[in-house]
Amino acid sequence: MAVTGDTQLAPTKADIIGAIVQKELKFAAKLSGYFTDLSSLAVKGAKSVSYPKLSSFTVVDRASGVAGVASALTSAVDKIDLDKNAYVSWLVDSSDEVQSMIEVAIEFARRGATAHGRYFDSCLVDGLETHGVATTTAGNVTRDVVLEMRKSLQKFDADLSQTGFFISPDQEEYMLKVAEFTNAQIYGGAVIPSGVIGHVYGVPVVVHNGLGASQYFMADKSGLAYAMQLAPKMAEQSAVEFGTSAKLVAMDQLFGVKGLELGEHGVGATLSPLIIKDNN
Repeated sequence: MAVTGDTQLAPTKADIIGAIVQKELKFAAKLSGYFTDLSSLAVKGAKSVSYPKLSSFTVVDRASGVAGVASALTSAVDKIDLDKNAYVSWLVDSSDEVQSMIEVAIEFARRGATAHGRYFDSCLVDGLETHGVATTTAGNVTRDVVLEMRKSLQKFDADLSQTGFFISPDQEEYMLKVAEFTNAQIYGGAVIPSGVIGHVYGVPVVVHNGLGASQYFMADKSGLAYAMQLAPKMAEQSAVEFGTSAKLVAMDQLFGVKGLELGEHGVGATLSPLIIKDNN
C-alpha cells in the first residue's frame, strides 16, 4: 500500500511556507506603495543607486525674426546606498518542535516575514524623518497643520494626486477631530474605508504603528525612494547537534532608502521639499 508521508509532502510544505512569507511581508510592509521603487537599478555588484535630477527649462517669448537662445539644463544625482542588510534567524530543538502544539516551521516563518516587513517600513519612516522639512506649527494634528503641510508641498511643485498623509496611532484621535476629515459631506463618502482611514482635502490618511508618538508626515511619492537589491529570501540547513530534525533557518534582505530632490527649492542640502514633517 502506497503511503504519502513527510518525504512526499516536503515540497508542498516549502511552497506553503513561501506563500505565507510573501503574504506576511506584503501585509507587514504597508508603506512601500507610497514611495518610489528604484529596485530595477540595484543590479548585482552595485553598492549604491544614483538617481538623476534635472533642472527645468525656462520658456521665453522669442521676438519675430530674432533667433532663440538655447537653454541648458543642469543635472545632479541623489545616491541611495544599499546598506540595509536586514537579517533574522532561528533554530528550534527537534524534540521541542515535536512536542509543540503549533506548526513551528510555518509559524516562525510567518513571524520572521512580519519582522522583516516592519523593519522595512521603519527604514522608510526614518527616511521621512531624516529628509523631511519641518512645519512652522508644532503640536498635534489640526486643520491648520494639514493646510500648512499641503500648502508647502504645492509651493514646492508636489503632485497631490500621489501624496499621502502618514500619522501615528496617537494622532488618529486628533485627525478625527478635524471637521474636513470627518464631515461626510466634505469628505464625500464613508469616513473610515478599509486600509486608509479616510482622506483630508483629497489626500489619503494612513495610520501606521511604525510612527512614534506625535509623529506625522505628508509626502509626495517622489520625495522618498527605496531600492531592493536582494528581496527577502529564506534558507535552512540541518543542525543535527540539536536533534535529527533540527534546522537553522535564516531570512534576509538587502536594500537602501533615501530622500529625493534633496536641496531643491532652497531647502537644506539633506532635506527634500517633497516631504513635510511635524515640528515636534
